[in-house]
Amino acid sequence: MKRFASCLILFWIGVFLVSITGCGKEEKNQNEFVIGNWTQLKNRAYILLITSPKGEWNSSVRIADATSKIVKSKGNAKGTWHIEKGQMIFTVSESDIEEIWEKNATSFFDIVELTETTMQLKDESGRMIVWKQTKAKKAVETEVDLSPIIPMGPVVVNLNKNRSNDKDRYLCLDLNLVLKELMPNQEIPPIHPKAREAAIIFLSSFVFNDVKDFDSIKQQNEKLVDVLNPYMEGFIKEITIEHVIVATEVEKVEEFIIEHTLAQASTPEAGKEEEEKPQEKK
Repeated sequence: MKRFASCLILFWIGVFLVSITGCGKEEKNQNEFVIGNWTQLKNRAYILLITSPKGEWNSSVRIADATSKIVKSKGNAKGTWHIEKGQMIFTVSESDIEEIWEKNATSFFDIVELTETTMQLKDESGRMIVWKQTKAKKAVETEVDLSPIIPMGPVVVNLNKNRSNDKDRYLCLDLNLVLKELMPNQEIPPIHPKAREAAIIFLSSFVFNDVKDFDSIKQQNEKLVDVLNPYMEGFIKEITIEHVIVATEVEKVEEFIIEHTLAQASTPEAGKEEEEKPQEKK
């Protein structure tokens, strides 16, 4: 009898431990599924939601034009989130889109479905809200990349001369193309093969006085956006300058190219080709 009682006790302890383990695992999976970048489409408005593993969230609304290419931001909100008893609870700390996220409000949503790609919630009025993952992300990645930056790499040109006896000067730029905000899951347009050639032709038309200081270079750089946008389907928002020098010696130009070229500098042939470019223009 005592042996039977002992076995019965051990049986119920095992059942209890299994149930605790199962519940803990389910809750952990739910929290893991929530973390990431989510989007909800209403007409041409995209509501974006970013949930972080720290229990924080950010949301924004973006409006697309008829082509679904140009995106304008309507507003942002942020706060905290947690899951409790089958509900996802959002607390709003800041908001300038109160028609969606009311400031200082706490909203309770029943979790109807929660997977790696879909989050279906039911609000307190019974309305169903479906969020879709914009891309698969790890827990540490919590930012939405809606304004991609494409490194254009170093561009070197021989500046024009006012007089034939003026010394040679080389304008060396390390440029990034900052694109306009893309819709979720929209592909980044590739750089047209003639874009770099167009940039070189445009920049090589300048004389030293046109680029003698950073303000002058920045002003010309803004014009470069208009030059390159036809090659990038109008996606370029701005062009940022990582590094810039005006060199009078070819050696300085070669040093600039080697320093700011990553992939090309990894092979001797590519590095040699880049080093020869200023001399070719000269």
